[in-house]
Amino acid sequence: MALNRLMLSQFRNIHSADLTLGEGVNLFYGANGSGKTSVLEAVHMLASGRSFRSRQHQSVIQRGSERLTVFGRLSTGFAVGVERLTAGGGQVRINQSPAESSSQLASLLPLQLINSDSFAALEGGPAVRRRLLDWTVFHVEHSYLEALKGYQIALRQRNALLRRGKIDHSQLDIWERRLVVQADIVDQLRRRVFADLLAQTETLIAGLPASPLADVVIRYRRGWRQEATLGESLLASRDNDLAQGHTRAGPHRADLAFSVAGQPAQAILSRGQQKMLVCALRTAMARVVAQSHRPPVFLIDDLPAELDAEHQRVFAHWVADSAAQVLVTGIERDVTCQPWLTLGSPWNQPSVFHVEHGRISAES
Repeated sequence: MALNRLMLSQFRNIHSADLTLGEGVNLFYGANGSGKTSVLEAVHMLASGRSFRSRQHQSVIQRGSERLTVFGRLSTGFAVGVERLTAGGGQVRINQSPAESSSQLASLLPLQLINSDSFAALEGGPAVRRRLLDWTVFHVEHSYLEALKGYQIALRQRNALLRRGKIDHSQLDIWERRLVVQADIVDQLRRRVFADLLAQTETLIAGLPASPLADVVIRYRRGWRQEATLGESLLASRDNDLAQGHTRAGPHRADLAFSVAGQPAQAILSRGQQKMLVCALRTAMARVVAQSHRPPVFLIDDLPAELDAEHQRVFAHWVADSAAQVLVTGIERDVTCQPWLTLGSPWNQPSVFHVEHGRISAES
C-alpha cells in the first residue's frame, strides 16, 4: 500500500500542487517555511481528516480562501478526498462516497509520523502514549474498536451518575458491570499487542552498537491496581470518585512507562537518544501492524535534526524493512538523501521534490 498521487489546493502557503509519488522514498527539500511540512500535513489529513499541527482547520486553509482540498489515490485503488471550509465543516469521501468515520480513513492509509512533537511519547502525559498503543492495537485486533467504544460509553454513563451527587446504586451497578466486561476485553487486547510491540522494540534497540538505549525498560500499566480486579477497584473508590465526579481507575488511565535504572527515561537520555528511542518505538509499531495488516506510510519531518549521520542511516534501514513508503523532509537535498542511498532498490532511488515559497517542483 502506497500513495501514488497527491493533489492539494489552498493548503497553507501551497496554492495548488499535483504530485506523482514514487515507490520507496519521496524527499521534499527546501528552506524553512517553504511548505515542506505542509505536504506531510496534507497526507495526514487524508488519513485522519485533520491536521497534526492545528486543531482548527481554518488555520490550515490558505489566507483569503474559502476552502482547502486534498485528494489522494492509493495503490490499492482507493481514492480519498478531503474538503475543509473556513465557515466550518466540509466533507470526506472515499471513492466518491461519504466516509463513515475517521477510523475508516485510518484503516485505508495507516501512517507513522516522526516530527518534533514525537518527543511527547516520553515527555507528554499518559494520553499521548496510550494513543500510540491504541493505534497499534486498532490495526492488529479487529474487535478492538468496538470494545473500546463500548468501554467509553459505559465510562461516560458512570461519570454522569457520579456528577449527579446522589447515586442510584442499582444504576451504578449496571454500568459498572458493563464497564468491567468491556475493560477486560480492552486490557487483554492491549496486553497481547504490547507483548509483540515490546519484543520488536527490544530487537531494534539490541542492534544499536553500545547504546544506552539497551538499558531502557518499557512497561505497560493497565490503569488500576495489579492486585485487584477492576470491579474491586471501582467499588473501593466509589466515595472518592463521587467526590471528584469522575472515574479514576480503568483502561482510560493506562500508560506506557519508559525508565532507565528506575528513573524516567527522559531524565536520563539525551535528546538524540530520546529521538532514537521514539524512532525504535514507531518502527516497532509499524512492524507489529505489518504482520497482520498492511505496512504503514512513514511521514518524517526533518530527520537530520538531533540525529547524527550514523543513526539516520540505521533508522533508514529500519524504515525500509517496515514501511510501504516514506515521505521525508529536510533543508539540504544531499544531507536528507544520504541515509537512503545505502539501501536496496527502490529505497536508494528517491523521488526528489524541491519546495520553494509554496511551489513544489519534481526533479528528474
